[in-house]
Amino acid sequence: MKPRLGSIATGIAVLAASAAMAAPTLLHIASHLPKAAKASLDGGKPVTAPGFGSTVVAVTAGAHVLKVTTSTGATYQQTLDLKAATLMRWKGKGYWCVNLLEHSLEVYSTEDCEEDVTDAG
Repeated sequence: MKPRLGSIATGIAVLAASAAMAAPTLLHIASHLPKAAKASLDGGKPVTAPGFGSTVVAVTAGAHVLKVTTSTGATYQQTLDLKAATLMRWKGKGYWCVNLLEHSLEVYSTEDCEEDVTDAG
């Protein structure tokens, strides 16, 4: 019995999707603040987002809370809804991106994320 081409194509698509989801996924935290800020994801250990720099935190798709404390003492948090469909892929990793501001954060589009991540190297 010959395999159906549709079944083979479906199998390949499933394998490709599984491989893509197995790639590390990261939250790229950009900061356009003049001084370093602290950011913690889901109450985890805070990371330092350098002034006019960036850092990354391992994360999976889904709802997460990012809490930020700036050098001036401003504290805020925002729920992020990270969707697999908006994941930006580069060099074998997947990225979602945010930009820290003084009293809020900006969630980057996939296109803006690509620009920020590739510029950071």
